[in-house]
Amino acid sequence: MNAQSILYIPDISGFTKFVTNTEIDHSNHIISELIEIILNANVLNLEVSEIEGDAVLFYRKGDPPTINELFEQSKKMFVEFHKHLRVIDRDNVCQCGACTTASGLSLKFIAHQGEIKETSIGNFNKLYGGDVILAHRLLKNEIRLNEYLLMTNNYFNSAHKESEKEEIFSIEDGKETVENFGDIDIKFISLSKLLNEIPPISLDDLDDNKRNFKLLVNINSPIQFVHQMLTDHKIKLKWVPGIKDIKESSQINRVNSTHTCVFDNLEIHFVTRRNEVKKDSMIYGENIELKSGLSFISDYKLVSVDSGTDVYLKVTPGKPKYNLKGIKKVFWILKANIVLIVLNRSNKKSMKYFKRFVEEEFRKYGD
Repeated sequence: MNAQSILYIPDISGFTKFVTNTEIDHSNHIISELIEIILNANVLNLEVSEIEGDAVLFYRKGDPPTINELFEQSKKMFVEFHKHLRVIDRDNVCQCGACTTASGLSLKFIAHQGEIKETSIGNFNKLYGGDVILAHRLLKNEIRLNEYLLMTNNYFNSAHKESEKEEIFSIEDGKETVENFGDIDIKFISLSKLLNEIPPISLDDLDDNKRNFKLLVNINSPIQFVHQMLTDHKIKLKWVPGIKDIKESSQINRVNSTHTCVFDNLEIHFVTRRNEVKKDSMIYGENIELKSGLSFISDYKLVSVDSGTDVYLKVTPGKPKYNLKGIKKVFWILKANIVLIVLNRSNKKSMKYFKRFVEEEFRKYGD
């Protein structure tokens, strides 16, 4: 049986260029995150028919949402989408093309009212029919904007209410010529002004001038390549002495990402705390947590030099979990300093292995 329904498609623009010009695994993971953001911002309780790679096909049978309701729904998804892009940009550690260009993605919406037919496939209702085809074809249009809400007149005339306050947005008229459908009258709303409504993403204020970095090694490889090898958690299996396994590792390394290194009689938990990229230097920091309750702050500083990359390191004890006083505090400081000496010796050894590993990898795969 045919039914009248709104068809609503949020579409992530720039996706094809994103996945063809950058690392496929990270780009797919970022798109999955963004699709989840869109799904979680579904305040109109629209049904999901399909997740189509870079887009979601929503629908809802019966009377369509009003234009104001649809605009507010689009605004919610748009703002949450761009907030997440800014968080990625702030917390990004990985310097691959996917992670460093994600902020260039954009979001547009298509809304059309028409007849649908349904068939059940798994947990989704597969939609088909001419109006479903039309809604998808309108993703390719002549609107000279990157981010907008496109509404067919079929939807607009069905949803318009005299009481709506359309002064909250500016509606423009247009016409699209669609193969096998002819001329389709549309209306569209630019969403670019909504970027001004995205709250600022806070940044931690970290002062590097007080950090006494010590030079560990010079690596005959470019700084970007060294950074990539240092910040890829799984690669630690290839250069950290004595490591047996990496577990609980985040898919993409960003600020607050975690991973745990497993040794014979020891597990060390790492939390990424910072990553700062400048013209000729980078700083990458982690919190190191031991099961004994001791914690440390580890900051690597990479500096581009004529001979490749100098790697500096500063490790300092973290704060105790509890407010210690008297002899307990003295004992904690003593224990932390002893472990710090062991860590520094281990780091020097690890960096020698790291240098050899990176230089060999660069000879095989570097540009």
